[in-house]
Amino acid sequence: MAAVTLAGLRLETVERRPELRDRMEALVQRVWPAFVTESHAPKSDTMPTDWPGVYRRWPQFQYALLDPEDDELVAAGNFLALAWNGDAEELPDTGWTWAMFQAKLDHEAGKAPTVACALGITVEPARQGQNISRLAVTAMRDLARAAGFSRLIAPVRPVWKPRYPITPMAEFIRWTTAEGLPLDPWMRVHARLGARVVKPCERSMLLAGSVAEWERWLDLPLPASGDYVGPGLLAPLHVNRQADECIYVEPNVWMEHHL
Repeated sequence: MAAVTLAGLRLETVERRPELRDRMEALVQRVWPAFVTESHAPKSDTMPTDWPGVYRRWPQFQYALLDPEDDELVAAGNFLALAWNGDAEELPDTGWTWAMFQAKLDHEAGKAPTVACALGITVEPARQGQNISRLAVTAMRDLARAAGFSRLIAPVRPVWKPRYPITPMAEFIRWTTAEGLPLDPWMRVHARLGARVVKPCERSMLLAGSVAEWERWLDLPLPASGDYVGPGLLAPLHVNRQADECIYVEPNVWMEHHL
């Protein structure tokens, strides 16, 4: 795909410019919480994910928004495609993890994908507040549509949910503004582009690590086994000091774009 311009920014894919991968990953590592980028799957996990493999399997869906003047990376977007034809209401509770795992299986089996699924969008902190997130979602929609997909599903990670870590996601996603849009700003970006809120995916991401690792990631002592809230967590973290394992089950919310 030739480079296109979106509101003054250049849209490029890893397929067209492979060297963008390292720059995109550096941005992800810098912006996302360490418990997301450094944790591993729980010992009992049955759906292992392969983040690096996303760039190999779907380079055309890993994209960057660049400042055309200096080639500065303004935002990075990641999505994939899988063979799934169900109604959005039937999407699984395992959200992001399911999408990653199932898409890999479908790809390895040679199945023709039927739906695009968002994985994440990362905006350069210095460029936040400049409507970049909306442009990044628009770019994802455009790429998915150009690839022939009529739907884009998204296990959205609400940015305001850490303010209400003990509030059930099912309740949180019902909160709206005076305009009737989602209270959460990130959900609102999707909604303003036509996406509808489908339902929570309560076990979207399963992230594990040792007690020492989680104490470092959260900058918070975890002196006893039990459940804790901490910086950046959308839900409580479960600590098992005897097993030296902390497991964080993150809820997200399924949203659906019709393209």
